[in-house]
Order: sequence, then structure tokens, then C-alpha cells
Amino acid sequence: MQHAPIAPSPVHQVTPERHAAGERLVARLQGQVRGNMFTDPLMTYAWSGDASSYRLIPAAVVFINSEDEVRAVMAAARAEHLPITFRAAGTSLSGQAVTDGVLAVLGDGWRKLSIHPGADQITLGPAIIVAQANAALKPYDKKIGPDPASQATCKIGGVVNNNSSGMCCGVSQNTYHTMARLRLVLTDGTMLDSGDADSCAAFRLSHASMLEGLHQLHHQVMADAELVALITRKYAIKNTVGYSLNALVDYHDPLDILIHLMVGSEGTLGFVSEVTYNTVPEHPFKSTALVPFPDPQTAGRAIIEMANGGVQLTTGVTAAEYIERRALATVEHLAPMAPLLPWLTDNSPAVLIDVTAPDAATLETEVAKAVELLTRHGATHVDFSTDEHRSHALWDIRKGFFASGGAARPKGTSMLTEDVAAPIERLAEFVLDMRALLDDHGYADAIIFGHALAGNLHFQMSDDFSQPDAADRFDRFSKALSDLVSVQYQGSLKAEHGTGRAIAAFVEAEWGAKAYGLMQAIKALFDPEGLLNPGVLLNTDDKIHIKHLKVMPPADELVDLCIECGFCEPACPSHQMTLSPRQRIAVTRERERLRASGEDPVRLKRLDDDFQYPGLDTCAACNLCSVRCPVGIETGTMIMGQRAQRRSGTAQAVAGFVADHRGSVESIMRAGLGLADVARTIIPAPAVAAVTDTARRLSGKRVPRVSPQLHRGPGAPEPRETRQDPRRSGFPVPIAQSGRPSVVYFPSCATRMFGAPPTEQGLLSVPDAMLALLERAGFDVVMPEHLNGQCCGQPFQSKGFPEEAARVGGDLSRELSALSDAGRLSVVTDASTCAKHLRDFPGDAPVLDSAQFLLAQVLPRLTITQTLPVVAVHHNCSAQRLAEQPLTEAIARACAQTIAVLSSVTCCGYAGDKGLFVPELNAHATRFVKNDIPAGCTLGVSTVSTCASGLSEHAGLPFVGLASLLEWASRPLH
Repeated sequence: MQHAPIAPSPVHQVTPERHAAGERLVARLQGQVRGNMFTDPLMTYAWSGDASSYRLIPAAVVFINSEDEVRAVMAAARAEHLPITFRAAGTSLSGQAVTDGVLAVLGDGWRKLSIHPGADQITLGPAIIVAQANAALKPYDKKIGPDPASQATCKIGGVVNNNSSGMCCGVSQNTYHTMARLRLVLTDGTMLDSGDADSCAAFRLSHASMLEGLHQLHHQVMADAELVALITRKYAIKNTVGYSLNALVDYHDPLDILIHLMVGSEGTLGFVSEVTYNTVPEHPFKSTALVPFPDPQTAGRAIIEMANGGVQLTTGVTAAEYIERRALATVEHLAPMAPLLPWLTDNSPAVLIDVTAPDAATLETEVAKAVELLTRHGATHVDFSTDEHRSHALWDIRKGFFASGGAARPKGTSMLTEDVAAPIERLAEFVLDMRALLDDHGYADAIIFGHALAGNLHFQMSDDFSQPDAADRFDRFSKALSDLVSVQYQGSLKAEHGTGRAIAAFVEAEWGAKAYGLMQAIKALFDPEGLLNPGVLLNTDDKIHIKHLKVMPPADELVDLCIECGFCEPACPSHQMTLSPRQRIAVTRERERLRASGEDPVRLKRLDDDFQYPGLDTCAACNLCSVRCPVGIETGTMIMGQRAQRRSGTAQAVAGFVADHRGSVESIMRAGLGLADVARTIIPAPAVAAVTDTARRLSGKRVPRVSPQLHRGPGAPEPRETRQDPRRSGFPVPIAQSGRPSVVYFPSCATRMFGAPPTEQGLLSVPDAMLALLERAGFDVVMPEHLNGQCCGQPFQSKGFPEEAARVGGDLSRELSALSDAGRLSVVTDASTCAKHLRDFPGDAPVLDSAQFLLAQVLPRLTITQTLPVVAVHHNCSAQRLAEQPLTEAIARACAQTIAVLSSVTCCGYAGDKGLFVPELNAHATRFVKNDIPAGCTLGVSTVSTCASGLSEHAGLPFVGLASLLEWASRPLH
């Protein structure tokens, strides 16, 4: 029977009534909430999507930082008849972190991390990223149980509320099974701490009727043997469909039942404000292999045997990730895949395997067992390796499949993903049936991969929901998937991603009427008003899974591959201050959609106008987002392009003038900084800051802010005694000494203009330190004759003047090429930003950053004469993109007994001159830096002078150039 196709969902807009309610809510919360609150079109749209294929524009976005603020938001939302959705990292894949009501976003107030004695337990706030928790536990050879692929981004609040698992977690090490204590806030504002006896006693009195209701549900289940059997079977495999009904079987005390029902409840029952985990072993000895098989059947049979009957192991094979051939095709161009390519046929899947052990001998034994098993089942190539770098590279590929597979989709389409599970003994046939289902419904581009030891498969495909038949096809597929997984295989339609909007319509089909009735009763006990995340997890609308679907129109070739996963966000200095890379892309897409459709010119103009500050002015354009992105999307490059598009003729003329007179501009900048230095010797520094702040305010922030830590730079260093080199007439070089090598040194404009704060060690400026080090190491130094005004062009590029950048940088490149005899001599500069830019726009002479040259060519020729007890190390954005972290740390370790790497700072947000004109970006990006400074640390290092200035202000200790520290450490003692 033919049926009419389902029309694609229109782009959802907030109704005028909802918008008015959102504004009233924000008014109610003034003075009660200290975080940002938004109701404007740009910021609400920016927060309208998570990592799923759904989009809902919230009536209000409110940042919450305490339990009192949670209570205040609940009361205000209740008064305005608005629902609340809590959001942590927004990596949710099933649409559970979006809403058209109040989006309550976790702010900085939830970043608690406390390791208990012996590291057997760890207490975490919901805003802690999983990888941060595991990094803190690593020295103890421990970790938390849940290990989702998004662990470098996802936060504990989401992990608890989705009962996330992951690669090695299996069934037994998820939050439900490893949670020792939970602290939560219910919709009536009551706080319960399950680890506090007084809190529990008070709750038993105040909420006796609620606990009695849970007690009755427990007895109802236990009296029904068929229901007990169903629940037991469903949770023998990974399962996040509906509420955690196993709590009604596993526990008798209604308080225990309550806190375990909170796990996996997707923010529909209350707010989790703190959790204590029992940690699990993270054995230090590991061997990894990516093992190809001739076909899916042989791979499936090998995995079934490795799965140990579904019992999770901590020694032996602890992870086995199935990756089908079509998924491998999306990453086979990556270097770590090269050794595998000769063994792959058109039908070859591979299995990524970890074998772990507490010691080397046990590891050797376990690897031998694994090799025998794999070979016996027909693996075509088995090559285990203990190389940690290779292991990380292979696992990074696997963890990035969500984004890299999504990037392989056709432009303009949305990425769809599901995760399902079946009993492990049926894995081999399950893989084949899943492939057939996808192909039969027209998703031939779909890829399959997953946590095979748990019978858990992920698949993702794409569709263009602007097309009239797309939603209809997805609806038919979803129903067929429900039948295959829930009925035919008696599996889980959502193994670990949470139910969300994606599966809410199919919960009853999977669980049956009796179990579904229990879930409805649970929701009624906890949230009778339907205040929290309505429509998520339980929904009577059988089409909810095809409503509010994202459209992903092409907007910019630089970012069209983005699937809005949010993996980039922890690296972004403006995230949660204004916009993140994901949000800049989402808003850009909507602006371009409106421009193309012409449907709402008023809204388009508002979005374009409002995008200036949060989208353009506060983007550091550091492109660290590309380092976190599995497909390397450079949102900063897109933003620089948009800046260029917005430059007026006047701005272009000014940029041209600056480029033509850059020597004068450099002199004026140094003079201005020198004047500020002098002023601070006469007038208190706060008074100088007040004067400049007043000037900034009166000038509309056109006057730069001069912080107390910003000092006049040394200018161009004085050349040593020189002679004319007959090979390059006109270029001064040092007097050569017999057998001494020469090197070309370019002191960057930033290093010349901006100086370091004074230190008790009496450090030299970076240019003077570089010259001293090079001479001390036996090099003759060649420098450009006229340094004042010489620039690589990067400041012009970042501001959106690419033509001037090319002109200015081209002049420098030609001079460096001549000085180096077309690259015969090494060329080194002292700012990572300059080195990165000159590599992106190379001339004849490759340019090395100071860290690279100092470590390889200078440090081995020095004698370290003195060291500091501890030095703080900052890896600026360019150094990270150049992968120079190990180089910088090695030099710092030579100068100090220990180093403290700033873990809370990615890009410091100084971003060239952003620290002068948008200083709030630098303050936001470094707001936690003092937590990274250990006791006794009196000095920090960076490889960019402006970064050092911003860090000095916010870290409370001076940051200096790496060369300055090395020169002091190797200074001859007399």
C-alpha cells in the first residue's frame, strides 16, 4: 500500500510566546545566576544543536554553576511553564541535549576533581572531562570505568546521565556498576547525597512517599518472574534504552534504587551535581594490533571466543574493535594504516585489539594466547606492538570514526548514527544482517564499527533532510532496525548512546507494555510536572525520531565536512565565553541558508550583525580546533576569510599603509610600551591601567589595553662585529672562525616589540639570549641588516588582509633565502607563530622554530651550570600545531629539576594583538592557569613573547622566552 511521503521538518524557530517566556525567565534569574544568559537569535541558535542529527532552538540559554542556581532555574522555568534540559559537553548522539525550552549549560562551577587516598575512588563534578579524570589517575595506574570514544571532550555529567560505556568498559565497568556515591538535586529543589548519612536520613523523612512508590515498584517487579527474566537478559548486554530497570532488581533499599535510576536517565529525573567512582585498574603494560581478517564471518567467530562469554577482563584481551572494510576505506590514507593495506581485500574487516597486563612477563604470555587464537580463526596478519606512539595513533583513528566517517558523507547531508547490541554469541551473523539492512534501505555509504567484545556495533550513514523523501526513508529504516535488533536478535536498540529523541518512539516496542509502564511510573514519581527534558527517553509521538532533524547546507568548503560533533571545543579559548568552532560553523551555515533561500532577511541581518563580536572578534584563529578535529577542519581559517570579506576600503587602505610603514609602526609601538614602563615607575601600575582602560572605553575599545606585564621589547639586536661575505654582497655576517658553522637568525617582530617582565635571575631578552646561545654553541650568526619592520606577515593574515600578508611575508622570505644561500644555511626564528606562518608560506629557505634548533643543535654543545627547582611550561597554539611539545619540554627539563606543563591552557587567547584589544579573551582562556602552578614555581616559559605577557598577568609569576631560560641555565659561572 502506497503512503504519502513525510515532508522534511522545517527549521525550527522559537515561537513568540516561548521567546517572551524565555525573556521573562532571564529577568527572574537576574541576581540569582552569575553565569551568562541568552535569549537573542544568534546565541540561542548557536546552542541549538548537539552532536546528534536534531536541532531545537532554546527559548533561553542559562549557564549554571551551583546547586542553588539549579534550584533557581527550576523555579523560574516552572513559573514560566518552560521545560529544562541540562547540557554538559553536548556530545550526545541521540538528541537528548537540545530543547526549545531552557537549556541549562554547565559552567565552571562544576569542575571538582578529588582523588581519594590510594586512588581507589575519585569524586568528580559533572563538568570534568573524562580524559582529565583519567590523566589525574594515570600516576596511580587507575582510571574510571566508562571510556567513551569522545572521552577527550565528553563530561562526567553526560557520562552519568547516559550511562556511557566505551571501548573497554563492557557491561560491568559502566557508571551504574562502578558508582560509589551520587549527589543530586530533584525537581522540588531537594538535595540528596547518597554518601552522607544525615542527608539520606533527612531524605527518608521528607520523601517517604516517593521512596514508598519505588519500594512498591520493586515488589511489583520481583513478583513477576517473567519481568525479572526480561530485565536480567536485557542488561546482560549493553543497554541504554529507557530507564535503568535493573535497579528494581539489583537493589532492595529504595534509596539505592533511586540513585541507580538516575544513572542513564538523560536528565529527565533530576540534576546530578557530583559523583564518586570506584576506579578500575589501568595496567601499564599493553600491546596493540590492528588485525585483518578475510571476511566478517571469521572476524566475528574470533571475537566471540575472545569475548570470554561476556565477562569483562582487566588482564588479557581488554578491547577488540570491529571495523568493517567500508569504514577502513575512509581512513586508509592515514599513515598508521599503511602496514595493513597489503593485507586488505575488498571484503576484509579488521579488529583493533589491546592486550594488557600488570607486568611484562604476563603481557608476553597473554599476547601469545591472542596470537594463537587469532591465527586459528584465520587472521591474515597479526603484528602486536608495545610501541605506545603506534597504539595511540591507531586508537585515535578508531576514536575519530564518528567524525572522519561523517566527513566522508556528501556535502549538504546530515550524518546519522546509531549503536546497537546483540548477544555476543550471535555477533558474526548480526554483522551481516546489519550490513544487509543498511544496503536495502539505500544507505550504501554507511559504515559499521564497534565494541565487539560487548556485541556492540555502531553504524553511521548520511542523508539530506532538505529532500522530501529523506525523512520517510529514515522512518522506514528505523522501524526495520527496531524489528531486527529488538525482536529478531533480542538485543538493544541503543547500547551506549542513550535513548534520546532518536529511539524514544521505539522503547515500548523493545521492552513491552509492562516494562514500559514501569518507566512511565518512574517518570511520574520523579517529575510529575514533566519539567525535565520532556519527550526524551519516553515519548508518545511515534514520529518524534524524524522531527526537528538538522539540515546541513554547504556554507564554506573549509568547514562543510563538519558534523558538529564538538570534539574541537575543549581546545577553543573562546568556548563558553562567546562561541566555539562548532557554533561558529553552525551559525555560518544558518546565515548562508538564509542568504540562499531569502526567507527571512530581517533575521539574517540580525545574525550577520551580531556575529561580529562573538564570531569574528573573539576567535583567536589559532586553529587548535583542527588539532582536535579528526578530519582537521580549520575553523580559524574560515573566520579569517570572513574577516577579509568584511574589510572596508578604508581598512584595506590602513593595512596597506601599515605594511608600507611597518618600521615606523614598530618604533611607535615600542615607544608607547616604553612610555608605559616609565609611567609605572612614577605612577602606581593600577593608575596607569585605569588611564588606559578609560581611553579604551572612550574610544570604543580602539585604544589597546597595556597590562602591567606588557613591557617594551629590546628592539633589533645589535649585530656583532661583521664583515662583508663575498658570496652575498651587501649582507653582513659575523667574522668567521675556522670550522665554525653559520646559522641565519631572524628575531621576530613580536620578540623585538614586546619584552619579558623582570626576574630575579637577571635573564637576557630573547634576541640577546639567542645570540649568546648560538655563539656559546659555536655558531656564527647571520641576521638581516635592517630588522626594524621586518615581519613574516602573520599579523596581516590573521586580521583578514591576505594580500598584505603575502607582500610583507614575501619580502622577508626573499631576504632569508638570500641570507641562507637558498637554504644551504639553517634559518631559525624565536617565535613559534612566526615559524608556523613561514612554514605555511615557505620560501627557498625552510624556517626552524627556536625550540627545534636549540634542542637539536645548541643544547648538546652546552654545559648546564644551574637549574631551577621547577619551571611552568606553556605550549602555545603554533607550537602545538608544529607538534613541538616534546622539544620544548626537553629544553625546559634541562633547565629545571621538574617541569609543570599548563594543562588548563590550550591557546592562551592573546592571539597576536587580541590581548591588547580583546583582553577578556586572554583572561577567559587562562582563568584556571593558577591551578597548574605548583608550589615553589617562580618562573614559566613560552615560545611566543605576547603569550608570555598574557600568562604573566594571569598566572601570577613571570613567563619568559625559552631561549632566555636556557641561556641562564648554561651561563658560565665565575
